[in-house]
Parts: sequence; structure tokens; C-alpha cells
Amino acid sequence: MKLPGNLMRLCIVLFVFFGLALANPPVVSGQARPLDFKDLLDSMSVQPKPVLLLLSTDWCVYCKMQKFHIQRNKRFQKNSSHFYYAQLNAESKEPIKVKGKTYRFLASGESSGVHELAVALGKHNGTLAYPTWVVMDRGLNVLYRHSGVLDRQNLQILSESLIKLSD
Repeated sequence: MKLPGNLMRLCIVLFVFFGLALANPPVVSGQARPLDFKDLLDSMSVQPKPVLLLLSTDWCVYCKMQKFHIQRNKRFQKNSSHFYYAQLNAESKEPIKVKGKTYRFLASGESSGVHELAVALGKHNGTLAYPTWVVMDRGLNVLYRHSGVLDRQNLQILSESLIKLSD
């Protein structure tokens, strides 16, 4: 069976792309995937480090874009061995206990709401926007917040600052 020219070219491109991806998986020396916030708390009890937390939602297009850029940023991945990179879904319905206080989901409608922890950590100048970046020290004290997408350069500056914080 002969494929039309355009379809044949597409098949070749896909074959080469996926073949290269399988043959050359990315190698990074840092934390390969973000921690869920509950996993972060377990990790902090074993080995405290500074934390870079991304507050996001499942519906936020900018959050998805930011997560994609993080996965592709090799320098960020390399630097992440010095700190924990975690994510918190701001609409999570699970209670989370931090420093003796339990934070819960606050419903604002039939199928909407926000987690108290997201508000406590991410509210900046009276508002909570997505994505929001939160930098915390080893004691989970908030040191810095940034609402909005970070470009490659600012993400690099932030990760290098976390390296200095870990020393």
C-alpha cells in the first residue's frame, strides 16, 4: 500500500522525532519531576531544603505553558538538586496539614473554590492569580511571591537565588 506524499513525510518526521526521543532521553542531575505538596512535606522532614512552589490550576493555560517550559529547561533541572520544586493545585480538595494547622478547600460555588493553603501562600497584594511562584526557606516560611509567568531568564535567576539560599 502506497501512502500519499504528505502523509509519508509526516510518518517519517514522526518516526524520526519519537526515535530520537527514545534513543536520547533527557539526563538531568536535579529533581526530574515536581513534588506534590504532601510529598514535599515528607521530603522536608527527611532533608530540609529551600522550596520553589508553583501554585496553579488544571484549567489555567498559562500554568500549563509554565510547566512545559520548566520541563524543557535543562539549567533549571540541573539547579533543582539544591532545592525542592513542588506544585500545588489551588483547587485541590484534600486537607493539608502544615506546621500544625490544617488547610482545607473553601467552596465558593457548586463546583468551584480554592484551597486555603493556596490563599495563605499565594495571595499577593490582596489577590491570588495563576500561576503564582512562592519561594520558601527550610522552615516553609514565605520569602518571595511572584504572580504570573516567568520567562527563561527570570526563572534562571530565581533558581540561582535558591542555590545561594541552600548554602
